[in-house]
Amino acid sequence: MNGSLVCGVMLALCAVGMAALAEDTEKAPAARASTARPVAGEDSMNVALIKSLDGRGGYIRLEGRFLFLTSDVNPKAQQAGFWYDIEPDPAAPALVDKSLPGAWDVAVAGDHAFVCDYTNGLIVCSLQERQWRQVARLRTPSMTENIVIRGTLAYVAVHSAGLTIVDIADPAKPAIVGNFNPRIDCDGLALWKDCAVLYGHWESRLVLVDITDPAKPRQVGVYQHDKGSFNQGEVAVDGGFAYCTSGNGLVIVDITDPANAKLAKTVDLKGVSDVRVTDGYAFVAARANGIRVLDVTDPGNPVEVGRYTDRERLAASELAVQRVVDARRNATDPTLTPNSPASGAPAGYYLYVANRKGPAMVMLFRPPARKRADP
Repeated sequence: MNGSLVCGVMLALCAVGMAALAEDTEKAPAARASTARPVAGEDSMNVALIKSLDGRGGYIRLEGRFLFLTSDVNPKAQQAGFWYDIEPDPAAPALVDKSLPGAWDVAVAGDHAFVCDYTNGLIVCSLQERQWRQVARLRTPSMTENIVIRGTLAYVAVHSAGLTIVDIADPAKPAIVGNFNPRIDCDGLALWKDCAVLYGHWESRLVLVDITDPAKPRQVGVYQHDKGSFNQGEVAVDGGFAYCTSGNGLVIVDITDPANAKLAKTVDLKGVSDVRVTDGYAFVAARANGIRVLDVTDPGNPVEVGRYTDRERLAASELAVQRVVDARRNATDPTLTPNSPASGAPAGYYLYVANRKGPAMVMLFRPPARKRADP
């Protein structure tokens, strides 16, 4: 090949390369702006990673506008916990405090937080002026693990002592009004109508307790799960169905008749550690399988409609859910807040995910059109 021909070929190749570079440069800003780009090892469907938070912890709880991310209660493994405010921007929670003590669960009533830290006590902290300050500690029959507040009563799962009901009308002076001990390892609880659903870890059992009279709670039913084991996880109740975590999957129990609770469905999904249910969706955290979203408008026939896994970066331990409503739906009624259920069908859901492998994550689930009617 002569010199002039070589030179011509080289100039042509350079021209092609420069054009390609220019094209890539024009496209780069749009690519960098995307929050939904897949990375190596990522598998997603209708769920996108929005951002990672500047905080770590294995336990997460959303209470109104406040998001709490806390670490293990074991002093050897304990790290400072985080308190965020999601009201300014649910996609980017604003840090309020990063010095919270270890806790397995946190619930809020008014301007006070009630903390389960796996000691024989329920801790009460003031949140006034965005300062975390302990104001009371109530001794309980066993270690506090999980809490649900309804009105001026707090229902607490207390390890080997079952259910403890606490009057919190005066947060600085909490008082026990009732106890019920079904002799299970009570890791979690949920409320449905006038029934407390107690989740027994070692026994793989649900105990249903009538709480019509808080001073005299009484057992009304039991569900014994014999197809795999419960774990140190959670239970959520929606529409008369209890959604229970287990080592073998998500266990759905029909408790519409508490005296005759029965299995509705088991979803084969290994290592489920947390579940939240809202608007006919079950949001599931599974350490080995990331986040799964199931349409449970028919609890006996769950359908997967969302997922996010990243085995390199994510081991989901717990999650919290915040509905998002299209702001355009509120234009005709300015009194509606962006997340008001009355403002229309949700445009999506923010998921706040506690991560055992690294920082907590914020994700967005955009539900597909439902073939079935909304609940």
